[in-house]
Amino acid sequence: MELKGEARVLTAFPPLPHVPEPHAFRLGVTSYVHPADILPNVEAVAPFVDDIELVFFDSGEHSNLPSAQDIRTLRDLAAAHDLTYTVHFPIDKALGSPSPAEREDLLTQMLRIGDLCRPLQPHGWLLHVEGITPAALPERIHEWQRDALPLIARLDRHLGDSRRICLENLGYPFAWCDPFLAQFPFSICLDAGHLWQGGFDWRDHVARYLPRTRVIHLYGTAEGSRHFSLTVSPAQLVRDFLVSIGNYDEVLTLETFGHEDTVSSLERLSECLSNP
Repeated sequence: MELKGEARVLTAFPPLPHVPEPHAFRLGVTSYVHPADILPNVEAVAPFVDDIELVFFDSGEHSNLPSAQDIRTLRDLAAAHDLTYTVHFPIDKALGSPSPAEREDLLTQMLRIGDLCRPLQPHGWLLHVEGITPAALPERIHEWQRDALPLIARLDRHLGDSRRICLENLGYPFAWCDPFLAQFPFSICLDAGHLWQGGFDWRDHVARYLPRTRVIHLYGTAEGSRHFSLTVSPAQLVRDFLVSIGNYDEVLTLETFGHEDTVSSLERLSECLSNP
């Protein structure tokens, strides 16, 4: 990949390795590759990738929500580097929580982030529908779907672009989200790490949901944890996954946090693309 736009990489941060062409997908990393805030991270990695996942939190005294000026700068960086963004809503609360107050608090955060980031025209709004466990009984699953549905509908109306809302598979069977996908023309965020760690039939999931997938998350999993370097997972598993997505041409994000894990993940991705 050629460097894109003016290389405004901050000298304090080392560069990222390039992933060789050809590949159909738009390559992404997170907004926390380096130990700094979102804006310095975006400035540092923008010349090397096609998309950046903006990871937001807004809990009590701790918030990383950008200012209006920051949003303007992010928009200018996107224009200079042919860059897109995916926006990951906070996950400290659950949209399907049994608590109505928790559900409303999270929706309020999401609507505020939606208003703030609308000028960025995100490639995808990444949505977790949490508040359920894999061992939930049918009655609880029904309650969770019933509680989350009206909030999802309000978010959809507020953002005004259903196709860019991406429901992400988590630790429970993603088929539980099928009623949401049936009612709204949402896209999907296909998280390979959740599939691998949860022991799901990842091939079946890809075959079923890839046509609606707008964002893929890829990273290594081990020892009951996620978001390791891609080198932690077997190289053949990574190769098989890349083959399974074929000529997928939307965003593929290496969802790692930290320079070392991101660099080694980019190197493993390059290796697997070169030797399928």
